[in-house]
Amino acid sequence: MSLPSGIAGELKNILGADGFLESEEDLRSFAYDLFANHKPDAVALPATVEEVSAVMRLCNQHHVPVYPRGSGTSLAGSPVPVMGGLVLCSSRMNKVLEVSVTDRLARVQAGCVTAELQKAAAEKGLMYPPNPTSCLYSTIGGNVSTNAGGASGAKYGVTRDYLLGLTVVLPGGEIVHMGNRCQKDVTGFDLPRLICGSEGMLGFIAEVTVKLIPLPESIRTALAYFDDAAEAGSVVTDIVGHRILPCTLELMDGVFLKTVAEVYGVPCPEGAGAALLIEVDGPDMVLEGQMKTIEKICGEHHAIGMEFAATEEERDTLWKARRGGTAALVRQADRLVTLDYAVPVSLLPRALKLMEKLANEHHCNVVTIAHAADGNLHPMVLYSPGVPAEDAAYHAFCDASTRAILELGGTVSGEHGIGLEKKQYMPMQLGDEQMRIMRGICRLFDPYGIMNPGKLER
Repeated sequence: MSLPSGIAGELKNILGADGFLESEEDLRSFAYDLFANHKPDAVALPATVEEVSAVMRLCNQHHVPVYPRGSGTSLAGSPVPVMGGLVLCSSRMNKVLEVSVTDRLARVQAGCVTAELQKAAAEKGLMYPPNPTSCLYSTIGGNVSTNAGGASGAKYGVTRDYLLGLTVVLPGGEIVHMGNRCQKDVTGFDLPRLICGSEGMLGFIAEVTVKLIPLPESIRTALAYFDDAAEAGSVVTDIVGHRILPCTLELMDGVFLKTVAEVYGVPCPEGAGAALLIEVDGPDMVLEGQMKTIEKICGEHHAIGMEFAATEEERDTLWKARRGGTAALVRQADRLVTLDYAVPVSLLPRALKLMEKLANEHHCNVVTIAHAADGNLHPMVLYSPGVPAEDAAYHAFCDASTRAILELGGTVSGEHGIGLEKKQYMPMQLGDEQMRIMRGICRLFDPYGIMNPGKLER
């Protein structure tokens, strides 16, 4: 669709010259994430919550689709404007408004980058634990929209676990302050948590209040190599079974390691089919014992090599394998799609074997990594969409792997959201009644269906 006549001029009046974009180049820049690409009719860059309110009211009156957007780091097509309309981007609302040591909280605008919040908290001896891989670029508003997790999720939880309050602009332009600054509150329904994970379908998140915790005293890092991913998965279940909960337990398969070695020169032992990046944090006296137990467990599972970081520089070196892998893989394929499943931790070894089996059956090039301590695995499919056989193999693997995960009692999305990628699979997990309830909630908040349309059939 195109914007109704006269709407562009009204939006320019609301937003100013710098806040409204409509050139072809600008539209292409806001058309995509790492999964899909659809061009909007215009882009709005509000600087205040009042501007957001005025834009929303205008779009609601004229039934113009509105697509909330942060940095566009989504992996599932969540912010992509599939029906044209207006992209409403939070990039100019990017400030850390407050960090309170006494109240253990921070207030930020929705466009604040995750790493900036983490830095501001750390400067006062506090920590904002949710740590998505995209933290250097992703925004807090986007994190709330998808209930983002990351490598520290098993020990510290996900975005929802730190959410105290939100300022949300509803489709009709109403500005609603949900939640508050209190650490405890059971007054009424928990509306902030309802908004969290709703992927922009209920309103525009303008401001976020989050809980903070003290920084840990110390952190210890190790990298262990194994023959295959299933063996590494068994190590994960053993570590958790010994009542050790690492803040990081990242699993990488052999192809991932080989790619990193080739592109970045990061060495790994000959024949390594998988690796675990392991971190524990807390008091020094506790960490020493935990790391000794972890080393013993890795030895019992025939680790073919282990490295330990004695300095921050050495820690950065061990992390290089994990951080650089996805970018390295992108260089080797026309397209890379990162899937996002979660299973009970006890079933992680089985799930990893299933991913390998299904990839072989469907002749699909699949590389697997995992936030292993909470059972969150990411099979990454490399293929060429223009080659019919590879395109068919990709779709066949996605269908088979999703069904297999659901049979294990898992979820079709652990942290990336649904967007366009998992739209067809969500009803398989939730069933008719839950889908009916979700559609009803969307209609209550958004009677005209202007918020992120095309992602959930309403």
